[in-house]
Amino acid sequence: MSVHVYAAARRRARRWGGAALTLVAAGALMAPSPPAGAASVPSRVVLPSPDPTNLSGTSKPLDPAQVLNLRVYLADRPGVAAAATGVSDPDSPQYGHFLTPAQFQRTFGPTADQVAAVRDWLTGQGITITATTDHYLGITTTAATFDTAFATRVDEYDSPAPIGSSTFRQVGVTGDLTVPAELGPDILSITGFDETALPRTTGSPNDSPTVPAARTTRTASATDIPCSHYWAEHTTPIPEAFGQTTAPTPICGYTPQQMRHAYGLDTSPQSGKGATVAVVLDDRNPDMPADADRFFADHDLPGFAPGQYVEDDVSPPSSSHCTSDSAAAASHSNAPGGLAGQWIESAIDIEAVHLAAPDAKLVYVGMDCTTFSGAGSDYFRHGLDAVTKVVDERLADVATGSWARGEQTYGPADLLPWDEILEQGALEGIGFDFSAGDSGNTLSGKPVYVAFPADDPWSTDVGGTSLALGADGSVIGDYPWGRHVTQPNADGTGYQPAPPGDFDGGTGGGVSPYYPQPDYQKPVVPTELSTLDGSQRPGRAGPDIALDAGIPTLIGYTGALVEGQYDEAAQGSGTSLSSPLLAGMEADVIQAVGHPLGFVNPLLYRARATGAYRDILPVDPAHPPIEYGFESPAQTDPMLFTEGEDGVLQATAGYDDATGLGAPSTTFIADLSAVCPARRR
Repeated sequence: MSVHVYAAARRRARRWGGAALTLVAAGALMAPSPPAGAASVPSRVVLPSPDPTNLSGTSKPLDPAQVLNLRVYLADRPGVAAAATGVSDPDSPQYGHFLTPAQFQRTFGPTADQVAAVRDWLTGQGITITATTDHYLGITTTAATFDTAFATRVDEYDSPAPIGSSTFRQVGVTGDLTVPAELGPDILSITGFDETALPRTTGSPNDSPTVPAARTTRTASATDIPCSHYWAEHTTPIPEAFGQTTAPTPICGYTPQQMRHAYGLDTSPQSGKGATVAVVLDDRNPDMPADADRFFADHDLPGFAPGQYVEDDVSPPSSSHCTSDSAAAASHSNAPGGLAGQWIESAIDIEAVHLAAPDAKLVYVGMDCTTFSGAGSDYFRHGLDAVTKVVDERLADVATGSWARGEQTYGPADLLPWDEILEQGALEGIGFDFSAGDSGNTLSGKPVYVAFPADDPWSTDVGGTSLALGADGSVIGDYPWGRHVTQPNADGTGYQPAPPGDFDGGTGGGVSPYYPQPDYQKPVVPTELSTLDGSQRPGRAGPDIALDAGIPTLIGYTGALVEGQYDEAAQGSGTSLSSPLLAGMEADVIQAVGHPLGFVNPLLYRARATGAYRDILPVDPAHPPIEYGFESPAQTDPMLFTEGEDGVLQATAGYDDATGLGAPSTTFIADLSAVCPARRR
């Protein structure tokens, strides 16, 4: 495996405590050798590579006239990471001494001279400046002009494609990307190459995979096998599996009261009052907050008070507004024919935050809505823009994002701006929670690919469990989320395929090949979980914590069952539920301690010796928890669901790569508050 370390003498180390977060790009294929004449010379310095780890295939020079719309990110002044560490570390005298956005810009932001030097050099090369922000210069240029200015070669690659396509084209840089040495301290990285739209070849990265035709015969009906309101409320005969001939039926969808009781929220005196949570997503739900108000009223809980829910920088609603969100909605659908409505993701996130923190203010920050997958996707650029808005305007104390993408789709140049913004957020007292992803072992194979931005050392990586609640609402089981499904065979005597069947979804987790291990994980994460086959230095491991993702909860929204009509549906929401649930619980802790928590990971790891977590243990593979029946009205046959069987990620006693530190216990809010020191004056 090739390993390139991108570090120049001018580039500041990214640090958590004493552990430098120098970016290391590792993958099956790195950029080819530079063409003749393109090698670095002493008067120039090399910038971080913009090529993603998984860039591969055949390449050729990009059409010289091809227009590139890029961003030149500017480096903050030295000291940001050290300062962010100080305000986030409960043992530091600087703990809680947060800055305002204006103070941050005055102290650490790029200087006017720095901006002018970069601007003058770019325009002197014939490159047009299209935007100037506190963080980057937007530029437009041709490939030929860019090649000359940066002494490189921009290529187009015919690459092996994602599922549903044979090949696709993407843009990368062959050889080093360099600038004059005097500009080295001023430029952080250059991004946007992968957003260059090229004509498609055979297939498209946005094509849908072929889905096998559904079986048309029912062996039972939902009336024959009713769902359960709590674990094992109903059981049903099944073809023998794991030595059992009966099994509990699937959960109908936990109510808000059940979820609140499971995490001790119903007995906590905290409600998030005085805290603000930002939900960052890629759409605007035109039926919010009315849908949420109706949902909570139906369950005898308060909805939003006037002014408690606000929206910021959202895109206008449209019937075909969001390709990515519509796809996510379809994947979560429990409705006949796959109908889930336009806005399921935002309903999940908004209602999860309010469920956990009913008095917290909620600000919904809408990203520009763009395609989520494949080459040419600018989804995560818009995600970074939305996160930047939260930070630059300090819109919240804690923010949650229920979206993830495999880290291998990024290059070091893409990751550095995220680090910079999340560090700034930490310095301003803003914590960021991101979903660990729902692809389980498909993101965590070898080489290990983990979900970004959750695995950034400056964010909280939120994984998933499968929560089993008893008749009184107490937790009778909590399993690592890793579900398999199978169906009975034609004569009902067995299953095809054999149990546990096909992997259906599970929590993301694993170790980053880019980020070294942060200090807050060093005393906790076992060596075997922080290294890649023992062949590299310890890396940033995830998840940090896990909440319910695999067992359905009730969500209320327009279009849940019938287009245009409000209803409630059971949603197996994945880590899209876990992350906003945690954000709401953090808002409760903020109320308890009387100040923002900021970057919460050091506090989460500090609380490991308390009763804050339920340690999630492995299931017995010979006798795993199972359910049998219908989890969706769209199903044509009952299914056998096996919980806790991820296959790659494994729950163990203590920290593990499936559930991190564990799941919040009923005393999580009180225990986390107890280990949080008062802000020092």
